[in-house]
Amino acid sequence: MDKISDFKELKALKKKLASTEEKAEGAEEKQPSRRDRTVRNKSRAEHKAAEDGICLGMRVKLMDSNDYAVVKAFSDKGYCIECNGIEFMAQRSEFVLAPQAEEELLSSSVPARKTRAKQEKAEEMQELTVDLHLDQIPGSYGVPEWAALDYQMNYFRQILNANLKHKGRRIIFIHGVGDGTLAKAIRKELDEAYALSCSYSYGAFGSTAVTVR
Repeated sequence: MDKISDFKELKALKKKLASTEEKAEGAEEKQPSRRDRTVRNKSRAEHKAAEDGICLGMRVKLMDSNDYAVVKAFSDKGYCIECNGIEFMAQRSEFVLAPQAEEELLSSSVPARKTRAKQEKAEEMQELTVDLHLDQIPGSYGVPEWAALDYQMNYFRQILNANLKHKGRRIIFIHGVGDGTLAKAIRKELDEAYALSCSYSYGAFGSTAVTVR
């Protein structure tokens, strides 16, 4: 322990100790808790969404396929959107606002929920058109040619599985003419894996029309 020689030295030491304690308390106040950091991260995501003019439940249009989708959630990593029953992450540059998007926000009021339920029921019976050309599938950029067929078939299965609950829905899968490889693979899959749940017919202009039973 250091020895104090006089009163002045004691006062100087006490002043130094008080200053050190104040700095320590200030550092503790500035250090955010884990919960505080989480709240701020969430606020940043919400603030970014507000700047982009994006709200939960808003309809948007994908830039690379012209399909319509719905915003399900947003975070610092981007926006979670749902297209044809499939959810994936997208950046703001990958979609635009659909016409009259503000009017299609999900509402918490009872009358609005009933109206929305009727609209969703009507939408269930609407015919879907899905373009299976590789450059029209979301997230397909950079897929090599040798993996194209598997990527297209996986997307075909995702769309079909997501719509099996909608009995009577008709889905037009556009695969083109080409050498017929994709068309044959689709119809083989329908015959072997979906014979009990779907029926299909040959459509025009390189397409296959599938109806959910």
